[in-house]
Amino acid sequence: MNITRLIVALDAGRCTRCGLCVERFGDYCISQLNGLPVIDYHICNICQKCVAICPSQAILVNNTAPEKIDSAISLKSGDLLALLARRRSTKIFKEKGLSENTLKSIIDVSKYAPNQNKNIDIIVITDREIVDHIDTSALNLYRRVYQVLFSLKPVIFFLTRLSPSLFTIKKKMEYDLFTSKRIVKPGTQALILLVGNRRVPVTESSAHYLLSTMIIFAESLGVGSCLMDSVKIALNWNVRTRKKLRIPRKWSVLGVLALGYSNEKIVNIPRGYMPRVQWNCGTGATGNGTMR
Repeated sequence: MNITRLIVALDAGRCTRCGLCVERFGDYCISQLNGLPVIDYHICNICQKCVAICPSQAILVNNTAPEKIDSAISLKSGDLLALLARRRSTKIFKEKGLSENTLKSIIDVSKYAPNQNKNIDIIVITDREIVDHIDTSALNLYRRVYQVLFSLKPVIFFLTRLSPSLFTIKKKMEYDLFTSKRIVKPGTQALILLVGNRRVPVTESSAHYLLSTMIIFAESLGVGSCLMDSVKIALNWNVRTRKKLRIPRKWSVLGVLALGYSNEKIVNIPRGYMPRVQWNCGTGATGNGTMR
């Protein structure tokens, strides 16, 4: 697996010396020399904002000029809100395959995620045999964990008193191990693995941006999705499976996304829940600044 290398560079022939990028990033990651912008690669985290704002398309990524935006986005906020409101994690998928074009488009949209670490690779698994192998590996790990935590009644008693949430974990593990007998959701058509070096700053948060972008776009295509944290943990513990998937030794699985067509009919948008919000209002501002 090759580590992604991106290079942001100036095409001096295109540059009109307008100074917009220098003004925006001056004295930080872009300065000016003889009228031309100079990128400080010790600071640049390849956010590509300079590429996005350059009116002459003079800043390139991997020697590729950006695409000019010809018109304003016409997407209505109400349409996006309706999409987000109806989306739910898919627990059961149809036995209906995803076309290669659909899968590629979902993967491709990840490049627009607002991540700051571009050294993240995506592994796409559609082979049912490999998916089943990953599922079996996850089940075996959780079976061992279950036996260690909950095999002795005195241990169960002590642990549940120490942390009441362990009772919930126990019930969930029992469902996965003895009722469902699966970790990967039935009918999963593709597993998307994001891998990278967790020790590099903002790697994990960047992976979350990629995942959320793919989830929302998949929903717009009518494709269901489910984050598989249990599979992520299991893969990070299973050296043999990691070798099979050619994941570098120092890299971690940062996220796992299951894709497929949902076999659940969503007919209601839940109401009644609001996240706790605190408004830190200044003098004269409305609101009491208290938690709900």
